[in-house]
Amino acid sequence: MTTIERRYSARYPIKLAVYIRYRKRRFFCATGANLSSQGMFLEVRNVMLPTGTMVELELRALGRDWLIPAVVAHRDAAGIGVMFRELQSELSHGLSQLIEESARPPLPLSTADRRPPA
Repeated sequence: MTTIERRYSARYPIKLAVYIRYRKRRFFCATGANLSSQGMFLEVRNVMLPTGTMVELELRALGRDWLIPAVVAHRDAAGIGVMFRELQSELSHGLSQLIEESARPPLPLSTADRRPPA
């Protein structure tokens, strides 16, 4: 199996609906499983896009629509890894912040909040 991916940035686990566009048409619906500023792994079955195929990823995140040019870097039975043709720092940073915020435990109640109601 050929691979062209080289990871230089952290990957963040996600669950995100992504449409894979090939030749300007929606080709497959996939689930984004992890994301970095340089690429994404897409869970998708029976995809026949060879390594090196140019695609676009259509998704909605952070309150806006994204259309991201990418290239298929590798594939296996679980899906495909894609490298973005341009860094997607805004998307990666925004989603990583959401992930970190959702993983934080809630703040403890202050002693004033713990008093029984009058």
